[in-house]
Amino acid sequence: MNDKKNRRIRKKRWLWVITGILLLIGLWQLFTNLYREEEKKLRRQLREAVKERFPEQTAKFYQTFGLFYFEADGEAPGGMALERKSVVLVHGLDDPGQVWQSLAPELVKEDFNVWLMQYPNDQPIVESARLFFEELKGLKQLGIQRISIVAHSMGGLVSREMLTSPEIEYSRSARNRLVPEVAALIMVGTPNHGSQLARFRVFTEMRDHLIRLTKGEAIWLGAIIDGAGEAKIDLLPGSRFLTELNKRPHPEGVDMLIIAGITSPWNESDINRWLSYLRQKMSADQQEWVDELGEDMMSMTHGLGDGLVTVESTRLEGVEHRTVEGTHLSMIRNITKSSQRMPPAVPIIVDRLKGEE
Repeated sequence: MNDKKNRRIRKKRWLWVITGILLLIGLWQLFTNLYREEEKKLRRQLREAVKERFPEQTAKFYQTFGLFYFEADGEAPGGMALERKSVVLVHGLDDPGQVWQSLAPELVKEDFNVWLMQYPNDQPIVESARLFFEELKGLKQLGIQRISIVAHSMGGLVSREMLTSPEIEYSRSARNRLVPEVAALIMVGTPNHGSQLARFRVFTEMRDHLIRLTKGEAIWLGAIIDGAGEAKIDLLPGSRFLTELNKRPHPEGVDMLIIAGITSPWNESDINRWLSYLRQKMSADQQEWVDELGEDMMSMTHGLGDGLVTVESTRLEGVEHRTVEGTHLSMIRNITKSSQRMPPAVPIIVDRLKGEE
């Protein structure tokens, strides 16, 4: 009798614990949805406090950021040559650069100078754009006069911010020959109008740091030093960052192209089952964003998105737009280096860059 009573008590205790956890998650989601900029400020304060408290670890981690010249595996090291065209590749949220494992070697084969831009990808996008701008000054000092930029996902927003920010003043610096002239910007899967799925970036954050660990670049504070999730807030539809960015004119004299994917990894039954679960767990105040998330995901299953970013979110008025079959990653890279498949966005990018004067 006592055993049954104890089991009932333990069961009730666990139900209370689970209910409490779900309540806390719901309250946090409600707070972050209503007070995005306040959350962003708190995250920034946390990151700055950690950087100040652990300066040595911060300095070590920041050595992995900046522009790095790319040498293809198996190729004889050739080094940079000023007579070649130059391309800078800018990755997206929680990606340590593996997205370029198909494109970068192909560009080397076509005799391009290739640089990889690495940055603390979870920090506010405006900070990543400033770092990008400062790194371009170094390219100019090497004698590089003109570059093209290929950017995946959030990297496109970093690039647009760098090129159009009135605080950075890229155009004036280019005229004064302080940075290379940007001839072209090609954006692949860039959420120019945001993505609701940015709310769930915790899983990609884990993948980012696991990959860094295998490369010997991880430190125990890396998940905060590379940004405390401020970029997630910038990526949400209607964010202050996106509203201000999309009010600006496109960068003058820059040839722009957008490539979007049209394959979703989910089907409708999976989405309906997941949304039904979310609605049961969320409060009435949170139903609106669950419905918006559902609409985005449904549109992707109908061939209108790449599984993370809808086609409509990638579009910009007056900018050439093309679609290819593929998910957010598969349209630009293969899962393994040994694969002989050519991701559909790669030949489009190479041909476009070869045609740039």
